[in-house]
Amino acid sequence: MTPHMQVGVEPRPDLGTTGTRVAMLVGPEAARAVAAVHALAEHLGAPVANTWGVKGIYPWDNPHHMGTCGLQRDDFDLLGFAAFDVLVTIGLDPAESPDDRLTLTRRVEVLPEPDAIDTVMTSSAPRPFLPVPNELYSRIASVAQRGYVDDSFPRHPARAVSDLKQSLGPDERVVAQPGLAGLWVARTFPTDRLGSVIVPAYDQPGIAAAVALVSAAQGTPTVCVVHSESGSVDDVTAEVTTLARTLKLPLRWLRWGDDVDWSRTEDLIAAAGPVVAWAR
Repeated sequence: MTPHMQVGVEPRPDLGTTGTRVAMLVGPEAARAVAAVHALAEHLGAPVANTWGVKGIYPWDNPHHMGTCGLQRDDFDLLGFAAFDVLVTIGLDPAESPDDRLTLTRRVEVLPEPDAIDTVMTSSAPRPFLPVPNELYSRIASVAQRGYVDDSFPRHPARAVSDLKQSLGPDERVVAQPGLAGLWVARTFPTDRLGSVIVPAYDQPGIAAAVALVSAAQGTPTVCVVHSESGSVDDVTAEVTTLARTLKLPLRWLRWGDDVDWSRTEDLIAAAGPVVAWAR
């Protein structure tokens, strides 16, 4: 197993010299220090992968963005972390990135606080950023890009995601139910801003509906996407739906069922292995 250390403001971690190759992996708590995360990545010349709980910390087409990860077994291998000398991790949730899956290279964990991140930056040598393609991004992009333009029916799940994206208002948020709907949203939604997409890390009855209700109650127009091939939903989701309508909240619902060709999930599995999200 490779070494793993956690740092806050002190001690100052050794991230090597200008020739040391550093990658970064950030989780949901990194949302507390977005500007500092970006500054550290720029300073270290590091590409940044994000787990799905902080999807949108970089726009999908930013050069630093390695992709959204943690959803499938082979994600971390395909990102190529083993080719880097150091993996800097910030704000991870073990439900999205268990420690036992992060043993590919030396890991330094930094607290998701601007002061802690600034200390690491000021004590580390700067280095140039050289974009390096990774297999995860290219494999998922291949599945998604074909799916976005697929006109068949039932719809390709990536086409359903694309249609969803096109339907959104400028400030509307998507909350997707863990499982098939959440997998395809987290995996293929082209996110351009932090907080625009939420897929819970834990699969509990009605959890997406509950998160969407809170989002809408706070004044954010929200769409909740659930998977329901039978046309019915769990009791919690049904109750939340009724409550949202009674309160006249800015919340709308999408039920993806037999109008979506879920067999295409096999394409994702062929690309990055079995789904491991929501397994713990």
